[in-house]
Amino acid sequence: MSELSNVLGTLMVSLVHARRMADEETAAVAEYYKDHPLLEGMSLPRVRVPELTIDMPITLDEHEMESEAKLNNPATIQKAIGDQLRKSMSEEGVDDGDDVFTKTFTQETKRLLEQINSRHKSLGGKVSREEIVRAVDDSLRRSLKKSSLDRSLPSENKENIIKAIRHKVSAISLKSPSRPQSFKASAITSAVKEKATSESAVRLRITLREEGLEWATGQNSDGSIRSQLQPE
Repeated sequence: MSELSNVLGTLMVSLVHARRMADEETAAVAEYYKDHPLLEGMSLPRVRVPELTIDMPITLDEHEMESEAKLNNPATIQKAIGDQLRKSMSEEGVDDGDDVFTKTFTQETKRLLEQINSRHKSLGGKVSREEIVRAVDDSLRRSLKKSSLDRSLPSENKENIIKAIRHKVSAISLKSPSRPQSFKASAITSAVKEKATSESAVRLRITLREEGLEWATGQNSDGSIRSQLQPE
């Protein structure tokens, strides 16, 4: 028994890997054609599946209600932020003795985290990790602008510190994320045969459409090479 989302995801992943296997075989055939005097001028056979429809019976066995996200204690989050800030400033060669910056950032972060925690309790777990990350990020940038570090610290070093704080907050902000409602389903033939009746069996009919991607290589303004995926 699996979540219905896993059943659907497995079907889509299987099509992706089927395309990979077909392309690997096409590449092998290309090498063979290249070295064959009679085949080298012919077009390569390449099998694609632009659309695949699957019709299969499943049983929906359980329904799980959504669970609320659990926010970490504000003091725990703030301590982790402070530890990471001292570590990052040390790595960037910054003296952590700037009392204006440290005091401003600590006070504002504490206030914001307490506000988010209160709203989290009143909304029943509807506070997202990203909201906490953005709040701390905004607080950090404002505190930097109010301190001498904004002028004395190179932009690259500031961004490295901000990035490290964002990653730490993202990792520490939630004890556990929220879970949406879900169905438990059985799709294995033997399990469906054993459980299904005319009243309980459900037919899943899903159509998967293939959209191919390919790597495109370009050059940045500084001369470096970039690669990105784009539609075929």
